[in-house]
Amino acid sequence: MDFTVGLARCPGTCGEWVQGARQGVPFLVDCPIDRFSEARVALNMHATGWDLPPSKTKALQVLQLLKDNLGLPTLGGTVKFIQQLPEGKGMASSTADISAVAAAALIALGEDPAPERLAHFALRIEPSDSVMFPGITEIEHVQGHSHNVLGASVPALFLALDWGGIIDTRVFNARPGLAEHYGRYEGEIQRAYGLAREGIEQADLEKLAAAGTISARCNLEINPKSMFEPFLAWVRQKGGLGVVTAHSGTLLAGVFPQNCFANRELRKNLRLEAHQLFNPVYLDLFNSHSGGVLATKLKLSENAG
Repeated sequence: MDFTVGLARCPGTCGEWVQGARQGVPFLVDCPIDRFSEARVALNMHATGWDLPPSKTKALQVLQLLKDNLGLPTLGGTVKFIQQLPEGKGMASSTADISAVAAAALIALGEDPAPERLAHFALRIEPSDSVMFPGITEIEHVQGHSHNVLGASVPALFLALDWGGIIDTRVFNARPGLAEHYGRYEGEIQRAYGLAREGIEQADLEKLAAAGTISARCNLEINPKSMFEPFLAWVRQKGGLGVVTAHSGTLLAGVFPQNCFANRELRKNLRLEAHQLFNPVYLDLFNSHSGGVLATKLKLSENAG
């Protein structure tokens, strides 16, 4: 059959629990959430062009990489995004787009969309988060030499705020002074990493949030967030355990136990108070997510419309 269709979705992140360097090699520990990039890819084995949103240049790049990797003489088709993540805030929108599109195309072709394969494609394009892996995963996000699945995600509720602006991942990771910054904070980042490992192994959100707060505070030198200290104090006053940040993005989020603000009215009041106090341009509540890509090959009867 010349025409096949795949559907895949990949979670985004609420920044990273930890990001820094170990012996000069940059790494991060991802923080997957229940927000997604979801893509439907319809492949034509005899086509040579792609119909997809013009802004999705990295999705186009991964399709070209995939074609070359599989040694296909021709490959084209249509890409439709069913769900999308906000861009430039540090929610892994590019990694999620790349992973969802690659997984949908691979499964449509009868290939295995293994997370290692998706990570390889993503890292060929730019420094990437590790949300294609299940659980919480440590990855050398620039050099891509290794990854390590640390364990299952820990249930959490995140109140995420953003005050505008966009940070390009490639530009951030190429900026002068980043290696020196990482070097200055390597000891603190190792302390945060140790706490994060304990928090994941013990399903202890308090330790994980402490790790996130240490790493987020270290990041302020290279990526300032002026509301950091007042927001952290308010989060703790509200029963939160700390913060997590987008180290190469603009997002800052309070970390709360998942059963906090259990009903709609309490969550509504929390959002309203955060808006009034901190005046963000973007605000949302997320839950933690188990991580990993979900991909399905669709039957032609499912593709009507």
